[in-house]
Amino acid sequence: MATTPRPRQRTVHDVLLALGLLLLDVGFVLFAVFTLLFRPWGSRYDPERPGPPPMDWVPVLTFGAITAGILLLAFALWRGGWSWAPGGQFAAALLLAFLTVYGATEEWARSHPAPPPAPAEGRCVCTSGGGPCECPGG
Repeated sequence: MATTPRPRQRTVHDVLLALGLLLLDVGFVLFAVFTLLFRPWGSRYDPERPGPPPMDWVPVLTFGAITAGILLLAFALWRGGWSWAPGGQFAAALLLAFLTVYGATEEWARSHPAPPPAPAEGRCVCTSGGGPCECPGG
């Protein structure tokens, strides 16, 4: 009766790989933030358009692509039999996905402001100096 050998425990390597990949993820995100901060500098010389600004999809798509890459790496590590590294990658992808969706909703709210309240017709503010409106009750 032959037994299959137990797989080697590689916990130390797994934890070091998890920490290294998390640092790499943070580096990618910081590089994306750094490069996206320079985008509006060229548009300062453009004339202002009336109305709300259009939605800026570049940050949403950038961080969405980084999130998808992290998820693919996490799935590959999980299929490869690693324990800690995919867990760290799944946690990083979850956090980055949450921040991406939050940023997208904030960008959408900025580009679609609430309409101003409509003036109430037929209402008149009673001023003490008189005017075209008469004060109710007197």
